[in-house]
Amino acid sequence: MIKWVIVMLRRKAIRKIFITTFTMFTLIVLYLIPIKIKDDNLNINYDLEYVNKSYTNEVYLLGNNNFLVKTDLLMSGETTIDKIKEILNYLTIGNKKELPNGLRPIIPQSTSIEDVTLEGKNAVVNFSEELFTVNESLEERMIEAITYSITSLSDVDGVKLKVKNIPVSILPKTKKQLPETLTKNFGINKVYDIDKRNDINKVVVYYLNRISNNNYYVPVTKYVNDSRDKIKIIIDSLSTNYLYDTNLMSFLNQNAKLVSYQEEDGIMVLNFNEHLFNNDNILEEVSYSISYSVFDNYNVDTVLLEVNGKEVEKITKNAIK
Repeated sequence: MIKWVIVMLRRKAIRKIFITTFTMFTLIVLYLIPIKIKDDNLNINYDLEYVNKSYTNEVYLLGNNNFLVKTDLLMSGETTIDKIKEILNYLTIGNKKELPNGLRPIIPQSTSIEDVTLEGKNAVVNFSEELFTVNESLEERMIEAITYSITSLSDVDGVKLKVKNIPVSILPKTKKQLPETLTKNFGINKVYDIDKRNDINKVVVYYLNRISNNNYYVPVTKYVNDSRDKIKIIIDSLSTNYLYDTNLMSFLNQNAKLVSYQEEDGIMVLNFNEHLFNNDNILEEVSYSISYSVFDNYNVDTVLLEVNGKEVEKITKNAIK
């Protein structure tokens, strides 16, 4: 009898131990499952945060007739130096980044970037000696592409070029002298329409170029014997529709006239006649061509378009960058 009682007590004890152990195991499993889900959610959020860090930046690539074309390409660099290296990678032939159809890089394929540093708001880029294996006809274009692309970064005003640690002061093939620090004042897609040395005005005008069924903006630095205010030259240039035989064009109506203009407190106010309109609207290609041109020639950050004194559109520099 006593043995039977002992056996029964032992079985109950074992059963309690089993139940207790199973309960604890179940609780532990239930506790761990939400933690795992939480970790997975955190990982997804991190991935989304990384994707959101992508952005676009201006890079000037070769288009039709070897004109440099303004295009916005996807970037991911976080520091200024990372951004500069990424821009130069886009500009180098043979890069593995996808480019828009019909546009091509200009820096020779074998060129390597030895070093990139910053001196204040100037970028110092040291290239390998293959940089100047570029074709002579594209030598100056290459410098323009590098300069305009890098200085499109908000925290870079100028570029200093070196090859094998030696500052570049003259282009080896065309023998063109270079300033110590290159800025957008160096010009881009230069066109010389001059017949005398006096009264030379330098004006940047943005035309359009259609490439692979897409319209791209093309800045042209024009040297002209014209002493008028730059805004008058800009509007007259755009209203002629075509720039000679270059396939560059403008959508501004040739009957559009600049009635008056005023620059004040960072704003350029342009008052046109009714021919600024196209079926009661202003074409984006028109407002952008005018605005890009104004921003490159004047120290303003807003363009206000008026028709017969009435405001019709306001364009800010940051909105169209």
